Amino acid sequence: MKKYYDDRHQLNMEISDAKDGSMHIKLHQPTGIKEITVTEDKGKEIIELNRIEYNDNHRETRRHVSLEAYDPYGALVKDDADPLQEVINKEEVDQLHQSISQLTPAQRKLLMKKHWKNMKQVDIAEDEGVTKMAITKRLQTIYRYLKN
Repeated sequence: MKKYYDDRHQLNMEISDAKDGSMHIKLHQPTGIKEITVTEDKGKEIIELNRIEYNDNHRETRRHVSLEAYDPYGALVKDDADPLQEVINKEEVDQLHQSISQLTPAQRKLLMKKHWKNMKQVDIAEDEGVTKMAITKRLQTIYRYLKN
């Protein structure tokens, strides 16, 4: 009895030669076992087709190359991006978020008005009832802290 196994398709085939010139083929497939009896010529054709299919599939899997790259955080890196620079940027952003979380609530609110809501310093000063110079000095203090 000869056994054939194709890992990729999970196909297991057992072929046994009968005395009368026929072949008994047992196909173990994920859907179940199928048994057929064929002539020796047809059996040899099945064996040859199975071999050709296996070789084609094997050859095809060697050609596949993933063009995707992932950074250490699991994010997909763009094709034209420098992976090292992407990691550095991610770490800098993480540090910035950590630093912002240590600001006072008033400082965070000021940063949100300036950078997320895109308000002008004059409008922020008017909103808070202070001078533009006071807002400028507050922002300078915040930037100095974040830079350190």
